[in-house]
Amino acid sequence: MILKRFVIGKISTNSYVIHDKHTLDGAVIDPGDNSKILIDYIDKNNLKLNHIILTHHHYDHIGAVQDLKKKYSCDIFIHKKDLKGLKNPSINLSKKANRKSISVDANKIFLDNSVINIGNICLEVIHTPGHTKGSICLKVKNQNIIFTGDTLFNDGIGRLDLPGGSEEDMINTIKNIVSKWSDDIKIYPGHGNWDMMGNIKLRNEEYEYIMNI
Repeated sequence: MILKRFVIGKISTNSYVIHDKHTLDGAVIDPGDNSKILIDYIDKNNLKLNHIILTHHHYDHIGAVQDLKKKYSCDIFIHKKDLKGLKNPSINLSKKANRKSISVDANKIFLDNSVINIGNICLEVIHTPGHTKGSICLKVKNQNIIFTGDTLFNDGIGRLDLPGGSEEDMINTIKNIVSKWSDDIKIYPGHGNWDMMGNIKLRNEEYEYIMNI
C-alpha cells in the first residue's frame, strides 16, 4: 500500500490517498475541501480512483467529495448513522462554518465490520461512535495501520460537543475498542500527526482520563 497525506483547509484536516502499487486502484479517505491538490496527485500517478471513504460527516472532511465524484465517478462510502448528517448542512456544520452549504449523498453505506477492497488492499471498518454516531476507523488488513478519523488523535480525542457527539459513546469506544489495539499499531488521525498506540497510551491525557473513569 502506498499512502500519501495531505493537510487541507483552515483547520488542517488530514486527507489520505492510498493505492495498490500493482493495480493502481486507489481511494481517498476524507477528501477535505481542496479537490485540486488531490486531483493533481491522482492524475500525476495515473491512479484509478474508485472509492471516497468518509470517517464521519463533518464539513472539513467532505468538502471535495462532489468534485471528485464528478471527475472520477467513484463510490462514496459512509456509515449509515452519519448519512443524514452528510446530506444536512446544519448537522455537518458547513452552513455555520462556510459560506457555502455542503449536502452530499453516499451510494455505499457500510455497517459494522464491513470490508472495502482497493485492489489488493483490504480495509476493515470499525464503528467507533463518540465524535459522531457514525464515526468509523479503518484497519488495513495484514498491516499495523488504522485510520482513526476524529475518534483518536496522537494528543487527544475527537470533540463531543458537536452534532452527534456523545461522551457515553466515546467512553465505550475508547474502553472497549481502542484500548484493545496493540502498542505496535500506527494510527493516522483526521488531524495532527501519526503516532504509535504505545505512545498514545502513555502520553495522550484525554485517552488516559477516559481509561481511568
